Amino acid sequence: MRPVRLVPAAVVLLALGAVAAVAQFDRPAAAPPGHAVMPPRQTAVTSAARACPPVPGGGSGTVAFIAGPSPAASGPAGRPGQAELAPLPLAGAELRAAAPVSPEVPDALQMLAIPAAQSASKKNTQVLQGWSVTASGTMAQAMEAELTQSPGLGAVRCGEPGSDIWFIGPGQQGGAAQIQLDLMNVDTLAASVDVSVITDAGRVQAGDATALTVPPHQTVTESLSSLAGGSSVVALEVRTSIGRVAADVAESSSHGGSASWLPSTAAPSTQLVIPGVPPSGSPAGLYVVVPGSSDAKVSVLAVTPQGPYYPFGSQTEDLPGGSASYVPLTPLGGTASALELTANVPVTASVLVPGSGLGALTAATAPISEQAVVAGNSTGSGLGAALVLSAPAGSARVRLTETAEATATRASADGAVATASQAVSVPAGHTLTVPVSAPRDARRGTPFAVILTPLAGSGPVYAARVETRGQNTVVSIIPAVSALTTIPLPPVRDSYDAISP
Repeated sequence: MRPVRLVPAAVVLLALGAVAAVAQFDRPAAAPPGHAVMPPRQTAVTSAARACPPVPGGGSGTVAFIAGPSPAASGPAGRPGQAELAPLPLAGAELRAAAPVSPEVPDALQMLAIPAAQSASKKNTQVLQGWSVTASGTMAQAMEAELTQSPGLGAVRCGEPGSDIWFIGPGQQGGAAQIQLDLMNVDTLAASVDVSVITDAGRVQAGDATALTVPPHQTVTESLSSLAGGSSVVALEVRTSIGRVAADVAESSSHGGSASWLPSTAAPSTQLVIPGVPPSGSPAGLYVVVPGSSDAKVSVLAVTPQGPYYPFGSQTEDLPGGSASYVPLTPLGGTASALELTANVPVTASVLVPGSGLGALTAATAPISEQAVVAGNSTGSGLGAALVLSAPAGSARVRLTETAEATATRASADGAVATASQAVSVPAGHTLTVPVSAPRDARRGTPFAVILTPLAGSGPVYAARVETRGQNTVVSIIPAVSALTTIPLPPVRDSYDAISP
């Protein structure tokens, strides 16, 4: 058997030698001094995928969906492409088949009703079911989808599939009696998932939450309540060894009420920015996880409307390695801000703002690249919407565009979409709160989308949409995440990546 195993290795070595020889004699000449290096080429996004978690408690729901750079845009074949919401049934459940939902209007916010999943074995029994959101052609550009709560208000962003996803928020001692993890697989390949749990007491043996299999086009839900028992803080890392998944975490108190969603947070880093921390009637709380074994020294800088300041003075927060911690933000005061965290070892973090249910969370994000879209916004039923924009590193200029379904008169004249826009400036080291509302020609009471576009020459900008009821009750926070219409393709260089043993 030994000769049989050696043949492929010999073939690979010969191939490598041949490629090396070709590269030696066919290598392009080095660029002369002063010659410009070819910049990355931009190509249009033509395919996108998201996944929406099951409606808490089962039942029907609504997805706020928007995609496409403009109503006049067309795909390579002269068509705007297509999009579809398709059910991701609970793994192992016998469900009645549900038909996909297809939005058809590019660049228009659409509120798409998704039906409740019905058990095929038990009459009139509703069960959990996730939904995949896929788009092609120009419908894939700037695509965004959010699972909403009445009246069309985005509660949680439908996330992209990935291989390493982080969440952090309150544990059971922090009020989260129930913690549910939803894993959705939008691909044709089964995914293998490991869930790591870190609390204020350290790492937890995940037990049944390791080597989870998520079948293609299906959903797996796991209760993590027992793993977070007795903890004040819980951090979750969802990592795949095979395939990829989208993940969401919902927490609820023992008193019932609506679930609070934990937004996914940026990967651990030595520098983070958490946007959209609004003023509230009671102090917010900072949750920080230190995944490595080394202790962390974390400095917290608040970027406020008055400028930057250190709420804890010159002192750092000393946090133990391999654990998650809670830091009260009492010194922050009653002003909107972003938090910039600087640490000596990688950390990741989120902020809980008291409000409906357990409260609303915002998490560390990247600066907006190209544009960001928040799909589900509302100013009806006593709600108010605002964007909290922060420019920690340099002055920023951003165009804000609100878009919604037009009135019948306006739609007949100019199409189905009403829009309004404004350009705003954020001084370096400052935060600016901008109220947003539906365009003047929008259909009365309809939800609206907000598109944030950094203008040429703008410094890095971070943002979140905050919905409030009354003066101080925070209902929902959606951190703004880049929704691209193009992606860069780096120049091709010599590589052996095409040959694999």
